[in-house]
Amino acid sequence: DLTEFRKWWPPLHVIGKDIMIPAHGVYWPIMLKALGFSDAEIPPLLVHGWWNISGAKMSKSEGNVIDPDQLADKYGPETLRYYLMSDIATGKDSDFSEERLIQRYNTDLANSLGNLLNRSLNMAAKYRESALRSSAPLKKSDTVLSGNGVGKSVEKLVEDASFYFERFQIDGALAGALTLATSCNLLVEQSAPWKLAKDSGDEAQAQLDAVLYTLAESLRIIAILLYPVMPKAAHGIFDQLGWKLAESGRSQRFHLDDAKWGGLPDGHLLGKPTPLFPRIESTPATPAS
Repeated sequence: DLTEFRKWWPPLHVIGKDIMIPAHGVYWPIMLKALGFSDAEIPPLLVHGWWNISGAKMSKSEGNVIDPDQLADKYGPETLRYYLMSDIATGKDSDFSEERLIQRYNTDLANSLGNLLNRSLNMAAKYRESALRSSAPLKKSDTVLSGNGVGKSVEKLVEDASFYFERFQIDGALAGALTLATSCNLLVEQSAPWKLAKDSGDEAQAQLDAVLYTLAESLRIIAILLYPVMPKAAHGIFDQLGWKLAESGRSQRFHLDDAKWGGLPDGHLLGKPTPLFPRIESTPATPAS
């Protein structure tokens, strides 16, 4: 079906750097031109680097190949996918290390994001019976979540992530999501919601409302940014936030266009926290870089 063919053409041609020339980078475009394809119809090349191990290219003959199925069985497919997508820059080489996989998971997901989700929901439950209030402005802080412009700050971060996604630089987009999680954890330390809760003054209570809303809304946006790489974890975050399909206004809850500040409405009820990223304590079996 020519119509269906043209609907998907030109595709993105994903290729390893070692076999790009001459077969895929020279002969293949020449063949397409000979068949009558225009320059605009020649598939663009997305050239990826190598996963090395201990500084050397993985090779069956050297016996240093890593079985991804075994790693997925051991740590879970989303943990493995997060490590692979976050630890290599498109077009460059990277050195594989199981120790590094554990480190990235524990630092980024268990300690930063998982801790943020758990403490945010627990504080909302303790201080506001899990109900959000979105009207109060956030006081100025030293994080990316700066003052009344918090929404603009986060939307700039999302804009940058979109730029990376469009250019297949997944590591850059994931870094943006973790930057937001780190900023939220810093906001908690700076604002000390447990102290605000003890202050009965209107200003303190309004700031508490603003902090809790900022944390929950940031988590919603982080889930959207993580979804292409960790769909199961993203669903888990949304479920704990109580963000249902009906509230999102779509047939599915994950779309980059929805990563705009203010998606959680005033009075929204959050769910209960459930650990999504338990720490990995196992000892790696493969060589570290």
